[in-house]
Amino acid sequence: MYTGKKLGEAIKSAIELKGVRKADVARAFSIKPPSVTSWIQTGRVDKAHIDKLVSYFADVVTPEHFGIGSFETNEILFNGYKVPLLSWIDAVKESDHDTLAAISNIWVPTLRKPGVQTFALEVKGDSMEPEFTAGDKIIVEPQQPVVHGCFVVVRENNAEAMFKQYINDGSYHYLKPLNNRYPIIKMSEHFQICGVVVEKFKIYI
Repeated sequence: MYTGKKLGEAIKSAIELKGVRKADVARAFSIKPPSVTSWIQTGRVDKAHIDKLVSYFADVVTPEHFGIGSFETNEILFNGYKVPLLSWIDAVKESDHDTLAAISNIWVPTLRKPGVQTFALEVKGDSMEPEFTAGDKIIVEPQQPVVHGCFVVVRENNAEAMFKQYINDGSYHYLKPLNNRYPIIKMSEHFQICGVVVEKFKIYI
């Protein structure tokens, strides 16, 4: 892992490649914009943010960009963690690890240690652009607490799951697509949150 000025330069170029603002990065990491400026200037990043740094910029740079060692061919990242890739239909079912493994024979790498119910989905459509595009893999954690602004996988009755941003507005709850061409959905008792999206992984073939 790079440190100091070299890491700061790597972060700056990753931000430019991703086409986001420092404020966008700060929001994604739940920190203030001056902290992102400090990352760039000093290269000092809290260890708690390192994994997410790699994950957040995975669509534009590889871990090597930040000085993290190259992956061996066909190896699963640097920690060996992986989760099953489910269909959007299977995502609405409550399953344990063994059941999930039986449902899918495709696995997706994850930077964090998954829970027994953690799974992955492949993003479809453009309703969550520009942050999430078709083909991106998202890691979903059913046990993660749901908070305002987080990204969630939700089902309505027994329909196929959908992916939106959760908005808590007092006594009302909404599902917001990031692409403003799509309408905001008001939640009712017919909606159930299947899990919170904790990570994104993008693979270039």
